[in-house]
Amino acid sequence: MVAVSVIWFFTKRMPRVFALIFNLVSIFLLIFLLIGCYNSSNQSTFLVKYTFDGNSPFYSIIEKSYEKSNTTLGLEKVIIRSGYMGVCIDNIPSQYSAYNNMVTFSNTICYPRKDLSSVPLYKDLEIQLSNIASSSSKTQSSVVLNILKLAQLTSVNVVHPYVLMASVILTILMFLFILYAVVPKLPFKLAVNKFLLLLSPVLVLIWGIGAIWTHVGINASYRLIPSASMNIISVKKGKKAATMAWFSFAFLLIDSIILWLIFLRDRKSLKDEIDNVPCAQNRYNNYSSDSSTLQSKV
Repeated sequence: MVAVSVIWFFTKRMPRVFALIFNLVSIFLLIFLLIGCYNSSNQSTFLVKYTFDGNSPFYSIIEKSYEKSNTTLGLEKVIIRSGYMGVCIDNIPSQYSAYNNMVTFSNTICYPRKDLSSVPLYKDLEIQLSNIASSSSKTQSSVVLNILKLAQLTSVNVVHPYVLMASVILTILMFLFILYAVVPKLPFKLAVNKFLLLLSPVLVLIWGIGAIWTHVGINASYRLIPSASMNIISVKKGKKAATMAWFSFAFLLIDSIILWLIFLRDRKSLKDEIDNVPCAQNRYNNYSSDSSTLQSKV
């Protein structure tokens, strides 16, 4: 009998249990997406990856630019990954790390997204490209290209983490309210369920905007930067981060649909129960003496 009661308990609450599972998965996806490139262990969750294109006709110029100093030798091989909360620099030459007393993990180091301008790599990765003087202008000007600055601009100015942070907080809040609704015999469940009906579509809307923003930011960097840098810099899209963003959105959307279907199901069940309740008139007309005297005379 106890086993049947337990099975019935979980079967009756199975939709909310599924909503709870989808919500929990969304929390993990959003958190791992947020901390991508914040440290070396999470650098695979990047939004955009920047490298110097070895097939570019300017690659030899870049090599010679870094060969001017023994400390910057080999910097043209660096790989820079940009994430929501930080930027990771990979493939750093060992002599450069030793010269600058950098504690790296497998020649990789990560920095918070707003603390890059003060590190030595920020200045050392700058490349000065001279413009050829035209017939109208006899002077030559130089253009500074900094691959690390581009990665910082992606994290700071293109893809902001604030929408993702708000989504993480609201998703955790939603998980707690769903968990509260699953536990039986707790007060204020009606208010909690109504709040969930409001919170779930709002969260879908907020992270829907965030996922679209992420998609646009990644594709904008992928299409714009190679052309703007004369194909000196090669850009690769972070497919893992994009997949995590869209899957978390899909799970939050499924959560919202489940919660609204539960609400509609409960409303229908309540309506059916009300319809099956006997009419008050039938309940009081059980005896012939209770009927109308006028009707008896007719």
